[in-house]
Amino acid sequence: MFNSFADFGLDGLEALRAVIAATPYRTIDQAVASLVVFSHPDTVRQTGCRPFVKTVRDAARRGQIEERGGVLVGLDDNKSPTDAFLWCNALRRPREAQFNHVYADSADPESYTSLANLCVTPSFIAKLTDTDPYVRSLLRYRTFDLYGWVPAGLAEPERPPKYDRLVWAPPLPPVADVEAVSRARMSRKPRDRTVQIVRRIGWVFGDFEATVVPYGKV
Repeated sequence: MFNSFADFGLDGLEALRAVIAATPYRTIDQAVASLVVFSHPDTVRQTGCRPFVKTVRDAARRGQIEERGGVLVGLDDNKSPTDAFLWCNALRRPREAQFNHVYADSADPESYTSLANLCVTPSFIAKLTDTDPYVRSLLRYRTFDLYGWVPAGLAEPERPPKYDRLVWAPPLPPVADVEAVSRARMSRKPRDRTVQIVRRIGWVFGDFEATVVPYGKV
């Protein structure tokens, strides 16, 4: 006999808990720790935890540039953070995966595309990174543990209960030269929206024209 969603009172979190309890993960906390993937600290260190490109979320005006606080920023949806994670880690877009912000301030150009603020999970647990307070606290401490980073103006996160009991997935393999790998990827996509924003306002490694070279020259 299989439980239906109605048997859980149409409570998606309770249904997820029951499904995970029947797996080796046993708890949502352990499932998140095992399935969330971060960039390697050596990869992030090359960016100085700075934004890949200074963008903020404004899907209705994506692709436009405006000045905020004396700084040019690109307006975008979730594409530029996703591109930052994929390109800096030399990845192709995986199936049924979602790229998540640890700190969800989509109006902060300093954190929106910072590798230190990004992780990837299977789509089926991604919503918890936004809605579950304990999962959010785990991820915030994890990024502090890996990179020593918090967004400007925020206090260091407290270590959550049970954090040290969880078995965390290792980060992705380190990328030896993030700048070279990223600019090679961008050189293949001259019409890509993220590349166009980089061309107009620069990126973590400087001006576009000084860093993006024709593919095959890197």
